Amino acid sequence: MFRSLSSDLPEFKTASFRPGLNIVVAERTKTARRQDSRNAVGKTSLIRVLDFLLGADARPDHILRRPELEQASFELQLELLGRKVNVRRTGSDPSNVEVDGVTFKNTAWRQQLAKGLFALAGKSGEPSFRSLIAFYLRDVQNGAFDNATEVHRKQSAAASQSSLAYLFGLDLSLLEQAKEVTTAEKSLRDLRRAAKDPVLGMTLGKAQDLDAQIRTLGIQVSNLEQEIGEFKVVDQYAQHRVRADELSRIIRKLNDSLVMDERRLGDIELAINQEDQSQPDHSYVQEMYDQLQITLPGSVIRRFDEVAAFHRSVVENRRRYLQGERAALLDSLDEKRRELQQVDTERSEVMRILDAGGALETYKELQLELVRVRSRMNELQQRRETVDKWENANRHLQLRSAEMELRFSMDLNDRRAQIDEIAQLYSSYAYEIYGSGRPASLSVEASKTGYHFVPTIGGDRSKGVKSMALFCFDLTMAITARRYGRGPDFLVHDSHLYSDVEGRQMASALTLAAEVAEREGVQYVVTLNSDDLKKAQDEGFRVDFHECVRLTDAYETGGLFGIRFH
Repeated sequence: MFRSLSSDLPEFKTASFRPGLNIVVAERTKTARRQDSRNAVGKTSLIRVLDFLLGADARPDHILRRPELEQASFELQLELLGRKVNVRRTGSDPSNVEVDGVTFKNTAWRQQLAKGLFALAGKSGEPSFRSLIAFYLRDVQNGAFDNATEVHRKQSAAASQSSLAYLFGLDLSLLEQAKEVTTAEKSLRDLRRAAKDPVLGMTLGKAQDLDAQIRTLGIQVSNLEQEIGEFKVVDQYAQHRVRADELSRIIRKLNDSLVMDERRLGDIELAINQEDQSQPDHSYVQEMYDQLQITLPGSVIRRFDEVAAFHRSVVENRRRYLQGERAALLDSLDEKRRELQQVDTERSEVMRILDAGGALETYKELQLELVRVRSRMNELQQRRETVDKWENANRHLQLRSAEMELRFSMDLNDRRAQIDEIAQLYSSYAYEIYGSGRPASLSVEASKTGYHFVPTIGGDRSKGVKSMALFCFDLTMAITARRYGRGPDFLVHDSHLYSDVEGRQMASALTLAAEVAEREGVQYVVTLNSDDLKKAQDEGFRVDFHECVRLTDAYETGGLFGIRFH
């Protein structure tokens, strides 16, 4: 239990604590200005100072690290393992704690608290001290009042389950096994996400798509291997290709020349034929004179004969010239045809050599293509194996998850009496607040990840009802853990818990807390605004309580620290 909280700050409001119900009252003074607010008097800060002295981390943004406060020391007197202990700590030296005049590292102090408050033995699978104490000193800034089964917005379900399972006396070894399955599932999801990332890896693809690609590449490999096996490398392949191209050009040139020569031969033969057909005939002159009964003189006839003889001589000479040209042209044609045949024969041989094989460069390209296709096929085969492994791993994890859920269910069934006792305690607390009008239950359900706690109070889901469900849950948790020897004898709640609660329910909750604290020998500490306390008293709250300290909204000195921050 807490005994007192003090500081060497001159105006610090020392708080004292007793067994039972303890209330820190924040009162609005008559002289306070309108802009002053009880939200700044230090109710939440008092809880943070308690937490600080119970080993909380003091990061640079912690309130006790502020320049106005970091040089001040704060002291908590509490009962630990049956004896009074005085704890002193400062914001300027947060890594060290002074316990009964002896300085310890904060980590060592946590170990003492773990053993003294929660009976932690340092065994594998046990929750940490800080994860447990967070349920007893909920921090509103961390969202600790948003959900009864969580104390931090960023808290993982596994962390919360481990703490609650310990406090409610459930099997931590099962949670460790479930954590292994959860870790494996997370790793599998991370690997899948990484494989799909364009930077970290490649998309694995579906098994059937990979199989289709692998079969297609296999056919390509077979074809390339066959082509390479039958491939013959031709020496000086490039020179043969150049010679084949050169011979082709010669053949085209010879063909063109033959065409021209054949046309010219045709023209010569036509000219020879025309010479034979164009010899002049002078007999028609004699016939004409005979018909006219005119006798030509002998000199005329002789002249005609001389002209005819001369003409025949010219024609004969031209015929001999044309025939000579024809004979020369025929010889040229024969020579070109022989040359054409030789060139064509040589080209055929070169083409046969080229068709029979290929260049060394081509052979190397085929080999490189084979390597590339094989590499791609190996890559796809590895991806296919990975898909098989992941699918098998996923099936295995699904089986493990189903098995774990069954084991949790069987464990809860074996603990039916214990679970019923917890549920009955919660329902009785809710009944004291709402009566029979709102049926309430705290069920512990089995899931693949562990124990799932579900506290409910029937009716509307207003913030006030939700707050009372959290109140009943915390009270049930604290009393159950205390009975099992696994929890401290105190529970602290911030006034934020009651901000949306109606006066009648607030009165019932405070009365219940007082009665349970007295009956169970524990200490319930709550911070309240004075008007909320009056509202509860007006609704029938008549139980005696201990006022730990009274804070006011007086501007300079009324708050917990006696100073205002600028």
